[in-house]
Amino acid sequence: MRKTIESISGIKARLSVPGSKSITHRSLMLAALADGESEIRNPLVADDTTITADALVQMGVGIQWKPGSVLVAPPSKRWSQPSEPILLGNSGTSTRLLLALAATGVGDFTFDGAPRLRQRPVKPLVSALEMLGTRFDCTETDGFLPLRVIARGLSGGKVLVDARQSGQFLSAVLMAAPCAGKEVTVEWLEPVASYPYVAMTLAMMGERGIDFRKDRANRIIVPAPQRYAGGRWTVEADCSSASYLWAAAALTGGDVLTYPLSPDSLQGDCRFLEILERMGCRVTWEEEGVRVVSSGELRPVDLDLNEMPDMVPTLAILAAFAGGVSRIRNVAHLRVKESDRLQAVSSELSKLGVPNRELPDGLEICGGAATSPKVGIDPHDDHRIAMAFAVAGLRVGGVEIEDAEVVAKSFPTFWETFEKLKS
Repeated sequence: MRKTIESISGIKARLSVPGSKSITHRSLMLAALADGESEIRNPLVADDTTITADALVQMGVGIQWKPGSVLVAPPSKRWSQPSEPILLGNSGTSTRLLLALAATGVGDFTFDGAPRLRQRPVKPLVSALEMLGTRFDCTETDGFLPLRVIARGLSGGKVLVDARQSGQFLSAVLMAAPCAGKEVTVEWLEPVASYPYVAMTLAMMGERGIDFRKDRANRIIVPAPQRYAGGRWTVEADCSSASYLWAAAALTGGDVLTYPLSPDSLQGDCRFLEILERMGCRVTWEEEGVRVVSSGELRPVDLDLNEMPDMVPTLAILAAFAGGVSRIRNVAHLRVKESDRLQAVSSELSKLGVPNRELPDGLEICGGAATSPKVGIDPHDDHRIAMAFAVAGLRVGGVEIEDAEVVAKSFPTFWETFEKLKS
């Protein structure tokens, strides 16, 4: 499927945003570990979260989707042993968190995925879980899928996690730690990539009754065994998905209200609003959500986006139209996402005539020179590249997004929502 984007100015829209992908993943897994059933309201129903849910079903978890919610019933035994490999598509979050989830039970589990997922590393997580008594067999390449987990429960003790490439390695160990046979001391190497997602994980653990204490900057002690509480939980709207709508306002001289969103969001990507303010937009929190109003002119920025890597494609598009040179730094871990996002953003910006330079850990972008040829944008099988460059099309027109269906990974209704910008 190909989508052609035409230019538009002065957008004024009020748009709903789907549930958070990150919170939905974690909610499903914590509910699977819980003592009792859970109802998760406003879950994101998308390719990635469905992959997580289907994997849990293979492991014996009861999953029942309803309009606006999903019911999760933990199995009586952790876990059922699947007769077939658990296939995870291209979902890195599903992979990292499920490996640790499987390690909390007893059985043999084989995980595999799409060719790109087989290129995404899991060695730091494997090494950490081996310290807690789990055995692994990487059947083709060490540290990558396909991978067999030989689980006999977590023993507890001390574990060191190298989360410099992905904070998901640390989140996975922390989520599993309460299920160990004895106390777990989790220490990690710094800096942690995307640390706000780790903070999100800890907040959700605390909401579900898990005790832990942070006794130094890079160490948390988790008493064990503990049981997660079941109950009713609501998934907040996805700030990462909302960012494309905020950027649409910024680029077109527009005014966009997104809801339901709160300034108390658990998501680190909510801080992208602060970047928009630095670039010249006006941001106002209202009762039901947040409003972004363009000033009509964007300022360049020089930013470390290590804690908000998913925002890099969106920021790169804004930088392409800001007056001056912008720099995005400390995001080398973007090279092992759904695509090599630094290379993908750089190559597609060049198609729009935007001078840019790909750096080892970021991008340098010269704004103000984008042209409007009819050009096909290759999203590199990456949902965030597709959505970010769709926003660019609102400014220059004639942009054609190839393989537009890739947005289903995180924002299945993106194109329907995008059309509302024009109404």
